[in-house]
Amino acid sequence: MYYQSRSIIIKSMDYRESDKLVTVFSEKEGKLRGIARGIKKPGSSLRACVQPFCHSLLFFHRGKELDLITQGKLLDFYGNSREDIKRTLYCVYLMELLDKALMDRMAMPRLYRLTLAVLEEINDNGLNPLILRYFEMQLLVQLGYQPVLDHCISCGQQGNMLKSFSPAAGGMLCPDCVAGENDCLVLSGEVLGLLRLMLTGNLVTLQRVRASTAAQDKLESFLERYLEYHLERRFNMKNTIRILKKMLS
Repeated sequence: MYYQSRSIIIKSMDYRESDKLVTVFSEKEGKLRGIARGIKKPGSSLRACVQPFCHSLLFFHRGKELDLITQGKLLDFYGNSREDIKRTLYCVYLMELLDKALMDRMAMPRLYRLTLAVLEEINDNGLNPLILRYFEMQLLVQLGYQPVLDHCISCGQQGNMLKSFSPAAGGMLCPDCVAGENDCLVLSGEVLGLLRLMLTGNLVTLQRVRASTAAQDKLESFLERYLEYHLERRFNMKNTIRILKKMLS
């Protein structure tokens, strides 16, 4: 059975002598793996179509275990991002997030569209840390791990007293309910406001937001920890980015 789907290339690796095993986030099928035959041969038309974080229209033949990628048409290469090492690393980080978060063969069209929008934003306008945090938050939402930020997840209390977040409970805790809880994260008003914006805002809104460096660092740390808690995985590319930052500082 043959089918086609627009696809974002998550990663590719060598497979046999002239083939590659390609992991993609496809619009119709969700995350899947396919074999690109003969891709390492000179003149292969598929080579450009299966580079990491490319957007391509791929043609598949469904197999018993792995699908065969028979043809491809490159839709967007994101050339500006590839010419900038920082943008490249963060795009690869987004792909790592998708690879470690998504289940196989589960279509997620809203997340697919958001991934494209974020890749285009990075390519066209450069890195905005809040755009990356927005993607992380929306990924959590799509996976069913939306944090409760507007009331105490234990007793329902609202108000300015909410300062502690429990990753295990998935929400804020009031001073009474936080007593005896371990491993809670204390959030400032600015960070909590940014987190709420990550839930309700959009890419256009985030372009106008200005946040302190301290709040952005705390926001990044919070979302990284919350993702790692639920996915039970660490992100290798984040460590690479940290090492690069230290080298360039």
